[in-house]
Amino acid sequence: MKGGNRTPADKYDVVIVGSGPAGAASAKALSGHGLNTLIIDAAKLPRYKMCSGIVFPSARKFIANHFGEMPEKIFCQPGVTKGMQVRISKDKPYEYAPFIPFGGEKDLPEHGCNTIRAELDYWLSCQSDAQIVDECRFRSVSTRDEHGITVVVDLNGGMTEVKTRFLVGADGPMSSVRKSIAPGFDESIRQIPNYEEWYEGHIDLEPGYLYVDFDRSVTGFFATVFHKDGMIVVVTGARKGESVKDYFSRYVQFLKEKHGLTIDGTVRSSGCILHDMSGTNNYFLGTGNILLVGEAGGFNRCSEGITPALITGWAAGESVLRSVDTGLQSFDFYRAEVAPEMEACNRASATIQAIAGMNPFTRD
Repeated sequence: MKGGNRTPADKYDVVIVGSGPAGAASAKALSGHGLNTLIIDAAKLPRYKMCSGIVFPSARKFIANHFGEMPEKIFCQPGVTKGMQVRISKDKPYEYAPFIPFGGEKDLPEHGCNTIRAELDYWLSCQSDAQIVDECRFRSVSTRDEHGITVVVDLNGGMTEVKTRFLVGADGPMSSVRKSIAPGFDESIRQIPNYEEWYEGHIDLEPGYLYVDFDRSVTGFFATVFHKDGMIVVVTGARKGESVKDYFSRYVQFLKEKHGLTIDGTVRSSGCILHDMSGTNNYFLGTGNILLVGEAGGFNRCSEGITPALITGWAAGESVLRSVDTGLQSFDFYRAEVAPEMEACNRASATIQAIAGMNPFTRD
């Protein structure tokens, strides 16, 4: 990493928007190849991200192979996540479900691991030779032609133009890069509001699992419970237009009645918006020398986003390198590179639909 929180230069070979696993993997793939790379993030780093922070076995192996051993400071307790406990109807018991390698990965660790997502993301993004500028918000692509791409960013309340040969959008489900280059695309996707609260208290559920509920009375998407450093995290989602807070209240009441949830204090509350792109096979990969990775491009293994983020981010970096070598547009390489991960995401959606008896993204 070349510094942090500095004013960006006027020109780069590659600009990456977003410092999560997708952006970090893009930068890591580019590292050491002589390209001047910039990562920007709208938040002050390290930043909180609403996520279980569970690194599934496939992501664990990818990180070990491409980034090295994860440091102890990014883990929380319980350190191991043994799998999922899934319940279709609230009248039924949970059933154990192991982590499935939807991409056909081999020789994986037996379990997932439980991390502090802010620390995981920041550590990953610091493993490359890219410059990182935080509190720098992408606003738009103002021009793109044979001379390159001009990106407008908001830094310290002022608009600044940065020129680049390649742009990687790694800025999550509601990607500003995607909206800038394809302003009508988001009309084709469903937005899925999600809400979480972190509690001090007790629940009669064994730590070390991701608990997943699909019952329509408590969620318009699916609901989850997991443990982080002695705290209980409760999450649920809704269709756009439904009240996620209503679902959340019903879910908490159900957990109190069914699993003895007691709340001594609320430590944190947060919300985010997901989308149904992978659940409806509706991906947007980019165009020319602008590539969309991770959830910005629609990649999600039915709400396990870290693995596809790493895989597609790395693919974007390799596609840029091939573009530099050949003079061809990076999109042509990227489209082929990520085709297997699109299939993996589609398999994940089909598997969950078979288990739940409906598509949780659409409730069809």
